[in-house]
Amino acid sequence: MSGGSSGRYAGLDGLRGVASFAVVVHHSLILGTDIGGLSVFLFFILSGFLITGILHRSRGKIEAGKTRLLPALEDFWVRRALRIFPAYYLWLGVFVVLDVVFRDGAIVPELGWYLTYLQNFLLGFVTFRWGDFTHVWSLAVEQQYYVFFAPLVVLLPTRLHARLMILTIALCLAVTTALQAVGYEMITLYTSPANGFVFMAAGALMTLERDRTPAWMGATPTLLLAGATIVALACYPIAERTVGFHLPYAVLQFASVAALSVVMIHVLQHPDGLLTRGLETRPLKFLGLISYGLYVIHLPVGVFAEAWLPLDAWAEALRLPRNVVDFAVMASLSIGLATLSYFLFEAKFLALKDRFRRD
Repeated sequence: MSGGSSGRYAGLDGLRGVASFAVVVHHSLILGTDIGGLSVFLFFILSGFLITGILHRSRGKIEAGKTRLLPALEDFWVRRALRIFPAYYLWLGVFVVLDVVFRDGAIVPELGWYLTYLQNFLLGFVTFRWGDFTHVWSLAVEQQYYVFFAPLVVLLPTRLHARLMILTIALCLAVTTALQAVGYEMITLYTSPANGFVFMAAGALMTLERDRTPAWMGATPTLLLAGATIVALACYPIAERTVGFHLPYAVLQFASVAALSVVMIHVLQHPDGLLTRGLETRPLKFLGLISYGLYVIHLPVGVFAEAWLPLDAWAEALRLPRNVVDFAVMASLSIGLATLSYFLFEAKFLALKDRFRRD
């Protein structure tokens, strides 16, 4: 989404597209790394940047006497609901029906958590296990950010917004450290709001402090260092499994937010740069357009493809590794369904958002 009057930032749609496609790769082609986790964290940073920018501008309008608190919050929440709820509840409903009809309906006893966007607490503090629709834990964290931070940002004076985000990062890193200290495992640390809020607050700082961000933070040498860090973080689970190398999760958290933030700062500072031009290509921008549906749909697609399609036979007939076949099926079906979801369903609700715009 290129800064300016259009409200669009060059490269950000492409970043969203890369992140959504990387999650598909993580769940099919390349297993056992943290590619998917880093992609989710990038989603959080993007969301924090864009959403906090909206809230910050709303507070500015309140201070200028152009709107009031409740209309500003109503505007924000209704527009977010129109973007987030339709596709989420549509595909949750589809998955529940398929799960009940063709499998054991295991999701039904847990459905209340999903309906109320609390599934991250279900994962991190109740079941401690991954399932076939649990990847949407990240959507719950975002929703919790919208619910708790929207009023806080709109209530506080604009001059305090950056301090709020710095305090949020510090507190959330402390909460993560405390959770690990009392014995909680990675699934809890990973899915807790404290984890997601670190990345969203970092994205928020980018929009709040954009004019004061040092040039070196987006410079090419810094970007190369960040890229190397991202590769190391993606491979970290392999090191854990093979040589027993362990780091405190707060260290991984900090390294992840720093490296991913550098990538985004580089894109923002270099709208005509090589990386940004690559992200502005049509395929990546299209993936960014359908990224929400692609993220929600892809894992259930893989689950039912495994149950209904002769993937082993296809792999043998084509003389391809099974994971390559899994990826081809998941990617093609998910992109197709996400495209239909966006143009036939989501876009209808997005068209309603302008009715709630208060300029």
